[in-house]
Amino acid sequence: MVVLKKKVAVLGLGLENLALVNYLIDQGEQVTVCDRRSAEQLGERFQTLETLGVEFRLGPTYLEGLADFRTVYRSPGLPLFQPELMQAREQGVEITSAMRYFVTLCPCPIIGVTGTKGKGTTATLIHRMLVPAQHRRGAQAYLGGNIGVAPFSFLPSLSPNDRVVLELSSFQLEDMAERVDIAVVTNITEDHLTAVDPNNPNYHHTRAEYVQAKTNLFRYQDRSGVTILNNDDPTCRALTRLVPGKLFLYGSQPQTKGAWYEPTADGTYKIFWNPVGIKEELIESTRIKLRGKHNLLNIAAAALAAGAAGADRDGIRQAITEYNGLEHRLEYVTTIDGVEYFDDSFATAPEPTIVALRAFQEPVILIAGGVDKGADYRPLGEEIIASSVKAVILIGKMGPVLREIITKTGLEKGRIPLLVDGGADMNSIIAQVESLTQPGDVVLLSPACASFDLFRNYKERGILFKQAVKALSTQKEA
Repeated sequence: MVVLKKKVAVLGLGLENLALVNYLIDQGEQVTVCDRRSAEQLGERFQTLETLGVEFRLGPTYLEGLADFRTVYRSPGLPLFQPELMQAREQGVEITSAMRYFVTLCPCPIIGVTGTKGKGTTATLIHRMLVPAQHRRGAQAYLGGNIGVAPFSFLPSLSPNDRVVLELSSFQLEDMAERVDIAVVTNITEDHLTAVDPNNPNYHHTRAEYVQAKTNLFRYQDRSGVTILNNDDPTCRALTRLVPGKLFLYGSQPQTKGAWYEPTADGTYKIFWNPVGIKEELIESTRIKLRGKHNLLNIAAAALAAGAAGADRDGIRQAITEYNGLEHRLEYVTTIDGVEYFDDSFATAPEPTIVALRAFQEPVILIAGGVDKGADYRPLGEEIIASSVKAVILIGKMGPVLREIITKTGLEKGRIPLLVDGGADMNSIIAQVESLTQPGDVVLLSPACASFDLFRNYKERGILFKQAVKALSTQKEA
């Protein structure tokens, strides 16, 4: 007699999987949560789910016996190459994820957004652009995914006329085989090539694996699907041949079908688009609050996606003009004695820091360093020398490495900015910054590295930076 397995396991009780567990319970599933943490560490989540009949396998052996289950939902932080997962798959267990299951169940069109950087800003803009048009239709627009909102938290509320915007990481996409209706890829550089996050041991063995994960967003579309790629990004350009459906491109040059920005005589920019073949001016940069050319690209991508999903031009323009940006993404903090402070703590790799530096012509005091994620930092050193950076406050394990790279490049180019050891905590870092500032300067926290040597994560790093800056402002006012 064959005994059918009915139980399902959820590996890791993070925000996304917690919402999944609640959904599975409502569907009458027998759920077991497997988590490395103890009941005490899980706290209220453990207590609440235990009263609902959820079973637990906790502690260091939490991945043992996965063959007991019909389906296993892994956390994005758990590598596909984890031996226990590989063994369970060989024994016939379905290995999937909360995100894959949501995409399968979602009753309305999905706009998926991924990329090394810019995906959070782009996804948020698309959502805001869609809200007015959806409201007029008597429907809703939802935003979820890697941005911090679990899609299963709003799945029961969805109707066919709604729209869902999902920000998706490479780890959420690496085994994705389900299709989304509209796919946006902002750029693909290098990230997550080493295991540096103690809370997220997942990483990609090679850059090719990383690129493959990103392309899963659109490779399963049919001819009716829409894919939007950044034509300024070399990797995205190379991927156009893989697009099975409609393709829109965006960039800093006119596109045959897509969106782009152009400089004007007065030093500003205009964004144009031609999704239906007719060139139209979308908006002038004087009406945009976000700084940097990279955000002109994010806006162009968002406009194309929102338009394809049913947003009208007025709603798109309104969303652009009202949007201030995401926290820790080139976020303006305050001005103290003529010095502007920006929090770009989300820049955990060299490329976004390079992009951030290009947003400023003012003298910049850059705070950089932390933990290496397996990236090449030589282009960052070249950008620092070529840019308006007047001083670099070096922090963390990568501080000495960046000092060496910047010094070597500077000797070749004939200019070396002031290089200063920032110390081991944010108050020391800000004290060093404050000793160097003059009116007209910009202070930019854009570390180009992960945070885990000095801070728990990029959010804590950014929060402590803003707290220290605001304390400095209060001190100056006293």
